[in-house]
Amino acid sequence: MTPLWSCGWAGCELPAVQRTGDCLLCNRHLCRTHLGDQWHKCPKPETNWKEYSVQYAAADSQRLDELCRRINGENLCACASQLRGGVQCAVDLSPKKLRSLMGGQNCHAGVVFTDGVVWLARLRLSNVISPLPEVRDYVLRSEAATMLFLKRHTRIPSPRVFGWACESDPGNAVGVGYILMEKLEGTPLDWQNATTAQREKVVRQLADIMLEIERHPFDRLGSLTPMTAVSRAEMGMVAEADPHIEVQSLAQHSTFRSGENGRPLGPFRSSKEAIHALVEAYLGMIASGEIGTAENAADVFLAHRFRLDVLDEVWKSATGEDEKFFLKHADDKGDHIFVNKDFDIVGIIDWEWCSIVSKEEAFASPCMMWPVAAFYDGLNELADEEFFLARVFREKGREDLARCVLDGRKVQRLFFALGPGGALHGDESTLISLFMGLKRAFDPGHDSREAKGGRENEEWEAWRTTALMTWKGDELLQAVLKSAS
Repeated sequence: MTPLWSCGWAGCELPAVQRTGDCLLCNRHLCRTHLGDQWHKCPKPETNWKEYSVQYAAADSQRLDELCRRINGENLCACASQLRGGVQCAVDLSPKKLRSLMGGQNCHAGVVFTDGVVWLARLRLSNVISPLPEVRDYVLRSEAATMLFLKRHTRIPSPRVFGWACESDPGNAVGVGYILMEKLEGTPLDWQNATTAQREKVVRQLADIMLEIERHPFDRLGSLTPMTAVSRAEMGMVAEADPHIEVQSLAQHSTFRSGENGRPLGPFRSSKEAIHALVEAYLGMIASGEIGTAENAADVFLAHRFRLDVLDEVWKSATGEDEKFFLKHADDKGDHIFVNKDFDIVGIIDWEWCSIVSKEEAFASPCMMWPVAAFYDGLNELADEEFFLARVFREKGREDLARCVLDGRKVQRLFFALGPGGALHGDESTLISLFMGLKRAFDPGHDSREAKGGRENEEWEAWRTTALMTWKGDELLQAVLKSAS
């Protein structure tokens, strides 16, 4: 399996560790060895926050200046103007403006037309934590295709897409990948500070949105992709030129080279096939050094290996012949929902990285509803809003979707901390608590505060010892243990 990145240390050809090995200060991808303090001298936030913050601010400012130089504002405006039939526009691409609308993978700028209409330009970032260029392109095309599908086939409120171009498109004169879209009114939902009444109003609307999603099933698991290499900007605004959209390989960074012939994983005909392929890919990456540090790789491997033994308990009846799949937002922590002052949902944004997934995953509760402290503490209790969502589904005669919510912790635990994200928790106690939460989800008799009873470390050590014996014949596990020693 070809790694996403090779180590940036001179002369080193080992795989760089995904995410953990990305240094925003020296702008390098590093392997497990060269992440060590004797090699990598950049200050760490957990041990030297003052110096880290100073260097981070300087590096961040430099990255932003480089981004501003890359983006050709004149050509961006020319493209937007052409898409609106010649109406002139302006865009503010100053560092201050871009920083105010910047996320982890994108920044945004308002495109203001002379007739008062305002669009939003969503611009792809390129730095050490960004995906590879080909991944950025694939994900952008998938995001645009998903938003086109939503507008074309559903009643789900989402921004209208007017044009897009990938970074590698020959006709892209803007300098970065971009999507030109409708600018929604409203503000991001502040779930944590919403009142009970406001939350319940949002939950009822979310239930309707989830029911609308359920009306549009797919026969494969993967990500929506336009079946053309031509960008929407090159097509112009002719409706007949809208691309045909299909479910293709997963728009996922970490496994982009894990499929056949180094291609992305998927699409799949069954959920069990998909999660099995994902876990197997991640196990291989842990063994090769792409996931996990020298200190936690063995434990991360065991936590992933456990998942292979419990798949049948999530998807008991689904088969590749009759299973249906549904659209799932990839980052449903709350700020993906735009609301007005009365908490009416005016739109769902940020469809980047989303997938077509199993019914069990698609209709489990969004993570914004989870009791986060309890979840990280290894407990699987549901929040009041999760019970309320299940009640709303029952009121609508959908006991099946209510069960997806009430039984959702199994699939949520299965996917949480899966892949590179599972190795990011530097302290051992968090990794143990998250794993024990996963294990308890499949052992309901031991899923309570009383059962937890302060014996978590003992339970973990006992299970770990047994697991090492049970899987001692696993060649990948032996490779991980050998590397750690």
